Amino acid sequence: MKNSLVSSIAVTVGFLAATCGTGLGQTTVFNDNFSTGDDTLNGTSTPGGTASDSYTSYDIGSTKTGQGTLGTGSMELQLSSSTTSGFWEIQAIFSGSPVTLETVGDYINMTYTFTDTANLAAGGSTSGIYQGLYDDASSVPLTTLASSGFGASGTSSGGTLPWSGYVGSVLAGSSATYTRPVQTGTTYADQDVIGNGFGSGTYTGGVAGTGSNGAGIGITTLLTGDEYTLSYEIQLTAAGTLTVSEGLYSGTSATGTAITGSSVSETFSGVTDTSFDGLAIGARNSGTSLDPEMTIDDIDITDGFQTVPEPSTLALMGAGLGLLGLIRFRRIR
Repeated sequence: MKNSLVSSIAVTVGFLAATCGTGLGQTTVFNDNFSTGDDTLNGTSTPGGTASDSYTSYDIGSTKTGQGTLGTGSMELQLSSSTTSGFWEIQAIFSGSPVTLETVGDYINMTYTFTDTANLAAGGSTSGIYQGLYDDASSVPLTTLASSGFGASGTSSGGTLPWSGYVGSVLAGSSATYTRPVQTGTTYADQDVIGNGFGSGTYTGGVAGTGSNGAGIGITTLLTGDEYTLSYEIQLTAAGTLTVSEGLYSGTSATGTAITGSSVSETFSGVTDTSFDGLAIGARNSGTSLDPEMTIDDIDITDGFQTVPEPSTLALMGAGLGLLGLIRFRRIR
């Protein structure tokens, strides 16, 4: 009887020990497939819907003329009638409650599926696509920057000036990641969140990470009319250290064929801000008048947090271990 009791307790304690350790729980924070009809362009809507059926306002900024169209199941974005290099980007708030990475192993991932409608990698070596995640500092994007906004003269305030975060680039040339710090200037160029000084109308002061850059995807890699999926992830890999990684894949999921030269994994140390509730996606044409055009079908943001056992579970395991110890003590005596 005593051996049977010991065996039962041992099995129970072993099960608790195996299941109450830290683990990773993944949840959907934001998923927009543009099916609700509630999304807006250059509007004032806040994030809404459910985590699995979301909407928000996508605010366009551009150095030339950035245009967008919301359709049933997609959002089309383009640079229109450019005569020289230029870029567009969308800025949006995806959550009313920031996702904060606190425990080593926590991450946030943005995956979006799009069609290369025209010229996404055409032009010079810095032509390509960009994406980022940010702390919006409770400041919403401006809604008046679609037509030559970043290149306009004058001063500005609010908007994305106080945003801070991390940007990834998948370029015809070398792909990389870098920071987007809070901007202290007041020009409209300071409202940009993807550019990091790659031309006029962009923010400045971004710092590159350390690690593995992508070799670049080449100007003929992306094919007009084909669908691709971009996975962009920020993970807390040590105290005060973030690792930012990205990869581009053919097809409608991140399990498709990886596009050579798009993979990036870089580390940023001394990080103090690990909260994210803003996003941006953009495209640039460099060196020519080819206008990049993208049709986005889906934007999905998930997070993964290290889970810790409930106090009651720890107490139960402790009681079981204590009982085993008592039985062993009595048997020895």
